[in-house]
Amino acid sequence: MTVRGPLITLAAVAAVGVGILTVNISQEESVVPGTPVAAPTTVSTTVAAPPAPAFPAKADYVGKIATANGSITLDIAVEGDKAVAYACDGNSIESWMRGSAANGAVSLASKDGTGRLEGRLDGTAIVGTLSIGQKQWDFRAETAYSPAGLYVYEQGGVRGSWIVDSSGKATGVLRLGDGSTAPAPDLANDGSAVIGGRTVTAARVRGASDV
Repeated sequence: MTVRGPLITLAAVAAVGVGILTVNISQEESVVPGTPVAAPTTVSTTVAAPPAPAFPAKADYVGKIATANGSITLDIAVEGDKAVAYACDGNSIESWMRGSAANGAVSLASKDGTGRLEGRLDGTAIVGTLSIGQKQWDFRAETAYSPAGLYVYEQGGVRGSWIVDSSGKATGVLRLGDGSTAPAPDLANDGSAVIGGRTVTAARVRGASDV
């Protein structure tokens, strides 16, 4: 009697076993013993930080700050890496501040320490915080073009300070020799004003001015 079924099955199993063994041997031979395996390549994704915004060589920034009793006008004059700022309400509140202008930021303080201004460039404006005494306000001062800017006259202990905004309106404070203050007189387009019955001429203040 011939037994064909079991023999065919055994032959098939043997063929499959030989095929698996051949594949394993082929895979083992594809890696040469002692050959180092290369590490995967790493691609750097570091992105350089954008450069800090820069101030123009000379510029004035003027803004209005709403307060509980009215408003404060602010001018920030920048020249090179220096800046001067003046803030006043046109009556009795005023503060002169000086400091640095670098890497798109200004940091200014008054000589007596009662005034402080910190700001940064935001497009064509400076935004930041103004402090006078115990009070503090946020501000936004936009670029202003001549004749807008900051003006001062000082002689004999009398000082007149003005901010001219983009509309040509001047806001200022007159400080007398005894320390009292009053609204500054009108400032003409040519920078002249009448103080104590005498016509005087105010000087333009720039960021590097010593005021």
